[in-house]
Amino acid sequence: MKSFFQALYRLSCNFILMLSMIFTGLLFVAGFLFTCYADNMTTQQVLTRADNPLFHLLGVLIAGSAILLCCRLACKRPALGKRILLCITMIGVLLLGALLILFGRTAPAADAWSVYSAAQSLAGGDTSVIHPTDSYLSYYPQQVGLMAFFELIIRIWNFLPIGLEAYHFIKCLYVVLTCIIVFFQYKTVHLLWENDRADCIYLILAGTCLPMIMYSSFVYGEIPSFAALSVGLYYLLKLLKNMPEDKTMACDTPAKRYILPAFISLLGLTLAVMLRKNSLICIIAVVLVVLLEACFSGRKSLLIYCTLCITLSLTVLPITQKCYEFRAGNTLRTGVPAMSYFAMGMQESSRANGWYNGFNFNTYQESGMDTDKTVAISKAAITERQDYFKANPGYAASFYFNKFLSQWTDGTYASRQATLATLGPRHPAAEEFYTGKYANVYIEFCNLYQTIVYLGCFAGILITLLRRRPDRLYMWTGMISVFGGFLFHMIWEANSRYIFLYGLLLIPYAARGLADISNTSVLGKFRKNNTDRTEDASQKQPIAG
Repeated sequence: MKSFFQALYRLSCNFILMLSMIFTGLLFVAGFLFTCYADNMTTQQVLTRADNPLFHLLGVLIAGSAILLCCRLACKRPALGKRILLCITMIGVLLLGALLILFGRTAPAADAWSVYSAAQSLAGGDTSVIHPTDSYLSYYPQQVGLMAFFELIIRIWNFLPIGLEAYHFIKCLYVVLTCIIVFFQYKTVHLLWENDRADCIYLILAGTCLPMIMYSSFVYGEIPSFAALSVGLYYLLKLLKNMPEDKTMACDTPAKRYILPAFISLLGLTLAVMLRKNSLICIIAVVLVVLLEACFSGRKSLLIYCTLCITLSLTVLPITQKCYEFRAGNTLRTGVPAMSYFAMGMQESSRANGWYNGFNFNTYQESGMDTDKTVAISKAAITERQDYFKANPGYAASFYFNKFLSQWTDGTYASRQATLATLGPRHPAAEEFYTGKYANVYIEFCNLYQTIVYLGCFAGILITLLRRRPDRLYMWTGMISVFGGFLFHMIWEANSRYIFLYGLLLIPYAARGLADISNTSVLGKFRKNNTDRTEDASQKQPIAG
């Protein structure tokens, strides 16, 4: 049985590597040849442009060379170089985040404002926002976790003698959380590969990830949930790496080595789901990886971890909702059913294929907030679109191709659209990035950055396969999460904002791949390995005669 599980584990590793190579290769080709962007901040229509391959190649070569040059300089004295790069990156994130708060003047709007205002009401003692019909939360009850987080922050803010809105404080907190993301992803890169070049390249990529800076002013669930996810994944990977591959428990302080990382990991992953329900995609990846690691090592303790992870992730939002309902003495509806999101993901929109067009909200509202009626209408809409796709296969292929491009080749990840709303006029210099002369500069920079990330990911996986030394499966937890997100948002409601967090998950893999590219001895190792294999084979051949 043990040999069967080990064979299954190795097969899973090779399958994930091959699938990841195909997937990242597709991302690189798409990102290299196409760019999706929005140049009109009123309509926010997503436009698709075919890039000039020669100019794009030149940009990739120049930017890639600059990254590798900085890496080479930092790695002359790795310990000191990494500390300097870490300080520069952290200071840069803090400084740019502060400038964006001061001059960008972004305010919560749409869903973000609905959640924030509900939290504000609850912090002031008004529980009327918990209502079965007259409440935003009865449409989207999955937001109760983020609302609870906002309420806690608002209550803390209200203790201070400052007349500003609490969302300014939230944006300041998000800048700090962005630094936490960078720090724990940096530690994750070092934990996984113990490669100074990969560490340095990650810090360079993180410090130049402008959409991440922009999203630090977006008062919603992306930044806090990914900060929690980064912490949770780091401690999970630390737990799995420190565990021996057999059942023999290490005798030195097992509680410190295993229990504490497991606890922090579970806490981080649970908070990630509480703050953003779509984090369940990452939880699924975590559970699959840990189950296979448990089968490989024979450790039943990992099965306990899986059970706790599933239980906490699936109950954190319902428990939070029940607490609010008990506090208000009222109830919330089950919300807009998932089926309507699947239906909307098959429809056209004024912005792009499969993007939000109001179908889910309108259908639920017009049905009198009746879940069964909404599901029936959504199923009928899905059937109608399926029939149309079958009758027009060319249109269907074009529809999903453009849906894919609109999400995965927008290097800005809709960061300008997400942070567009302001309270009062934005500073003219900041406005230039939205509607002025710097808008195209921002789009082109982000497009080039995204292409380099895709290239690094693809190169790293390809080199791993060429070395014929597959890594442990847990090292690919982030990549499995990204592929899961790709599948999910191809059938769910689309938006490049939803892909932003998967883009962040790719950066560590890009750093590893670019580090492999920068290693001038890689090709030499391949030649040496191939030479050794040839010599071994020739020695084993029988001598004629």
